[in-house]
Amino acid sequence: MSSPIRVAVVEDHAGLRERLVQQLAFFDEVELVLVSESGDAFLADLAVRERSGAPTPDVVLMDIEMPGRDGIATTAELKKTWPSMEVLILTVYEDEDRIFAAVQAGASGYLLKDAGPDAVVRAVGEIAQGGAPTSPLVARKLLGYVRQQQDDARRSAETAEALRLTPRETDVLTRLVEDDTEAGIADSLGVSPHTIRTHVKNLYAKLQVHSRAQAVRAAFERGLV
Repeated sequence: MSSPIRVAVVEDHAGLRERLVQQLAFFDEVELVLVSESGDAFLADLAVRERSGAPTPDVVLMDIEMPGRDGIATTAELKKTWPSMEVLILTVYEDEDRIFAAVQAGASGYLLKDAGPDAVVRAVGEIAQGGAPTSPLVARKLLGYVRQQQDDARRSAETAEALRLTPRETDVLTRLVEDDTEAGIADSLGVSPHTIRTHVKNLYAKLQVHSRAQAVRAAFERGLV
């Protein structure tokens, strides 16, 4: 059996926070390692945990609306120091602007708070495998927003050439947009996962992004896929 995914919960509402903690305790797939009541407290708690040598979270369940530093700002700050730590936004908000603000900050997934614990744990697993889960309603809103943005986007080979994307990097980017995992991409292209990780790292640098979700958005906006 594989090791459980280490999870942190950042939620300012005491009742919701306690309920989520209790629900996660029933799942062997995850291990709750940190619970914080605000974005500022989470960043401080995380720094203390790392200095002590304790394992840090793999995935953070992040509330978006909190007093002080909200979930979007907390995610952006988190990614500066811990860029590989994944963030799953949990919120009651559905509007496109907040969704994309979270994506731009570095969030890898976005679920509404009415999602059940099974859906949350499943989403945590998807993120840990390189996916970018969203609830169906949010996904529809994202698709509508992207289609609207595509009307003004440049969709030509000149963009890829200007960014100096190699044919293999374009292949990898296309598969990232299709929500394939790094292992799946490696298998389909007949190369090692390490090689795919190198391509992904180079893509992030060329696109000037810091997460898979940001890379997908950049691919659509710049007409790369």
